[in-house]
Amino acid sequence: MKGMIGNLQQNYRGEWMLGIVLDKESVPEAMRLFDKERMKPFEVVLKPFKEKRSLTANAYFHVLVNKLAAAMRISNDECKKYLVTSYGTVAEANGYPVVITLPKGQNADDFYPYHTWIYGDATSDSYQLYKQTHALNTKEFARLLDGTITECKEQGIETLSPAEIARLYAQADQVKGNPEKR
Repeated sequence: MKGMIGNLQQNYRGEWMLGIVLDKESVPEAMRLFDKERMKPFEVVLKPFKEKRSLTANAYFHVLVNKLAAAMRISNDECKKYLVTSYGTVAEANGYPVVITLPKGQNADDFYPYHTWIYGDATSDSYQLYKQTHALNTKEFARLLDGTITECKEQGIETLSPAEIARLYAQADQVKGNPEKR
């Protein structure tokens, strides 16, 4: 659901109530929760809203991954991993980069697809993790797509013009009413 904090007030029993102003698309789900789940305890988590990226831009990214993989003579998965770890966004938890440490000889690919080795010792290796592409917001995805376009141009692969790419994002913004700009 999407909304904004509207108010905070104390009722006659001394309980604190947080009011949420919902957008129109969230109302049916909120009404269902109110009707069926009222007065049940919930874990409440509020986080900043981030627009999802354009499916058109996502499709274009995957077309470029396929072309780049063919030009580099590597698999699509290898190509996508290279791009995500070169131009993607470092995974974070509570504001800190996510790093995993595995026993020496353990393949990090068995646990997570997008990682880079950062250090190791005689018994273990540590890896920096990157967000999966479906978890990127519009701005993060734009950086990934820009890097992918740069790589394609270096390989002689034809790409859309900057104006055409801007149109991809503008179309998505119009459909979603997205105020976020790249």
